[in-house]
Amino acid sequence: MPWMEIGLSPQTEWNDDGLEDWALALSAFLAERGTGTELSPQIRMLPGFYVVELGKEGIGDLTLNSAERLVILDGLELKGTREFDFARFVVRFAQQMGAVGVCVTISNSAEKQFWKKMGGVIQPDPVRLKGTIRREKVGIRQLARLSLLVTYEGKPVLCLEPITCNAHAPGLASLAQRRLEKMYGGRPLGFASRVAVHCPWNISRDQWDDLLAYSRLQAFDLLEQIVHSSAF
Repeated sequence: MPWMEIGLSPQTEWNDDGLEDWALALSAFLAERGTGTELSPQIRMLPGFYVVELGKEGIGDLTLNSAERLVILDGLELKGTREFDFARFVVRFAQQMGAVGVCVTISNSAEKQFWKKMGGVIQPDPVRLKGTIRREKVGIRQLARLSLLVTYEGKPVLCLEPITCNAHAPGLASLAQRRLEKMYGGRPLGFASRVAVHCPWNISRDQWDDLLAYSRLQAFDLLEQIVHSSAF
């Protein structure tokens, strides 16, 4: 489905601690608009992002992407005043909570015009990445806090979030990885991975695996630097 992004000038740094208040504010907004249903917002936490479940159909799925500082609104149908007001409300609060953009799916020309007036820009659909992954084109950099970004040819591809695991992934374990594991109680460490919002490609499972394999040692080296720098 086509999508647009509304770029924002955040008024503050992203604040994970304020997400519960943010969800409550969204719930209160919908209740005030006469949904007739008492909403109990829930925040489901996943590595690097949060899904806000408001318990009400018709307003789409709302994802708070902490790693990339984006608010993603998927499936909102702009049918009437309530939905238009809700859309404006989401953009305003996204800016207040420190997001750099709001990403929305669009299903018709009327929605496209509405979001365009809000500053939205059409984003191109990803295309298939052809060929095998070349190691020398794979890079790694910090996104936010402990979140890392794997790049290919300088473009974003995968987001990595450090997690504890039951066993080590195949391949060499670097000294940086061993030191981090000792620091965090001795359990194996790995990375949860997902496609970056601005990835320009559709990648295959084999390409995904190669990107992880070629970036893993660099990722642990960078993660160790981040952990030590934040400790001082």
